[in-house]
Amino acid sequence: MKFRAWLITNPEKTDQFLASLKAQVEKNPQDKVSWYNLGVLASKDPSKTEEALRYFTKTVELDPNYGPAYQNMTYLLMDLDNDSKYIDQYNALRKAQKSAEANKIMEARRARFAKALPYAEKWYAAEPNNIDAVSLLKGLYQTTRNEAKFQEFKAKEAAMQKK
Repeated sequence: MKFRAWLITNPEKTDQFLASLKAQVEKNPQDKVSWYNLGVLASKDPSKTEEALRYFTKTVELDPNYGPAYQNMTYLLMDLDNDSKYIDQYNALRKAQKSAEANKIMEARRARFAKALPYAEKWYAAEPNNIDAVSLLKGLYQTTRNEAKFQEFKAKEAAMQKK
């Protein structure tokens, strides 16, 4: 069972598991999986975004090719949990013909995605055959208006889907 799924099915054990992970990294500071799992736990609480990023950063310091940490950093910075809320606000403002306010929401979204982009690129570098990384990069390049990279990753995605 994947770690995130375990967290959902065992929320009462989260504090116990957190204490265990902290003890583990204290004993073995080179344990990338425990650092990663600390990041996953912290990422569940929106007030702990910076803490989660520190844990994921420690993970990739220990293993620069640890794709799951880059993946989580990307999604965390993109703020996908709230993305539909931003899109709904944008659409409501556009419908109300408040283009300037709508554009501010879209620019803030582009800025979040641009901040996440380097981590997505590192995820792809660590896992070049991961179609999820390729698809995400395609979308990020489109959102950040990098047409050449968007076309490149659109072609990569299409080639991977044919296999």
